[in-house]
Amino acid sequence: MYNHEMPKTQIKKSKQILLDNNIPVTKPRMLVLDILLKNEGPLKVEEILALSKGKLAMSSMYRIINNLKSLKLINEFQTLEKTKVIELAGVKDEHHHHIFCELCGAVYDFDVNDNLEKDLEKEIIKIESKYKITVTSHSLEFLGLCNNCRSSHKQLRTSHRNLS
Repeated sequence: MYNHEMPKTQIKKSKQILLDNNIPVTKPRMLVLDILLKNEGPLKVEEILALSKGKLAMSSMYRIINNLKSLKLINEFQTLEKTKVIELAGVKDEHHHHIFCELCGAVYDFDVNDNLEKDLEKEIIKIESKYKITVTSHSLEFLGLCNNCRSSHKQLRTSHRNLS
């Protein structure tokens, strides 16, 4: 196979995703799916390109993303900096949300308490009624600092205080 780093079970899973959706199995599609499966979370397009180690061209990457997105195999969203991020759809069976690190741009998945999700659904019903609109999806995003950035940020603040 073209990527010796991927476990055979993962390669089979990527191939099966394509076959189950009647999508021709190509090396670039397999590589994108393999990378997404291996990382189990949202990735920036640039990260996928870097992880492909030169095996994907930017133009191919965007065609693959558009193709997989149109087939609802991946979800796409944007970071605070308007960077495109993608993740496999349906890998996690439950609806989830995202946390963005404001300094480094890292993206993390998180789930909310079932009661909060139900309360949010009730609010959506009220909004639909009030505004005569059908909500097809919703997104809850948190902004903050990841552990690495928080540590670095804390060290910077401490060193600035010591210089004063």
